[in-house]
Amino acid sequence: MLVVDQRGPVRWLQLDRPERRNALTVELVRRLADAVLEAGADSQVRLIALTGSPPAFCAGGDLADLGAVADEGALAVTEVVYGQFHRLVHALSDVPVPVVAAVDGPALGAGLDLALACDLRIATEAAVFASSWISVGLVPGMGGAHLLSRAVGSTRASEMVLLGRQVRATEALSWGLVNEVVPQQALAERVDALGTQLSGLSAAALARSKASLRRAMAESFDTELAVMGATQGALLTSPGFREATARFRR
Repeated sequence: MLVVDQRGPVRWLQLDRPERRNALTVELVRRLADAVLEAGADSQVRLIALTGSPPAFCAGGDLADLGAVADEGALAVTEVVYGQFHRLVHALSDVPVPVVAAVDGPALGAGLDLALACDLRIATEAAVFASSWISVGLVPGMGGAHLLSRAVGSTRASEMVLLGRQVRATEALSWGLVNEVVPQQALAERVDALGTQLSGLSAAALARSKASLRRAMAESFDTELAVMGATQGALLTSPGFREATARFRR
């Protein structure tokens, strides 16, 4: 479900549910947050790389898994959003080393939010980004609308969040959604090279620089997460969500 691999100064965390296109279950999110925090406490780690097993980076939340939580009511959903999904977002923000999303294939819904919660994003030519929450009657529950607006501006963010527009790698680069686009076969090498580069820099300076960047949006982002947790609890238990996701329950 989650593959952890240390390669030099880079701690690779790989979502490994290829049969479900690496969709996020509550348990996978919990394990991923734990792994991020463990990596951040290891002095040998200078970069955390988050990726997914082919053919996707992450296709979003596992709707069957989330639907089972929704059956327990809105309060249970809100507690899961706060307790696990938001814990992961905070872990990615608070961990003292940079986190890079190595995106090869689709990053959809919660997968897009996950990539946005990282400090850097390196994509292959096969990457596709979409805020697909709207298609199942939900909102970007991991703060994606806030992070997307910061990354690409409100006009382009509105296209993605309200219309579910897909953005491919080259366009994502021109929008500022990703830092680089590389060939598929060069992705791991490029990320490892980035880890080598970071290992030559002051760990204390990197940690404080990351903290400074995160403080620029911290207060308003925390408010956004609080609002989204409560909102998602209501939407996940609504008839609209059940109708939109009925095919995943069969």
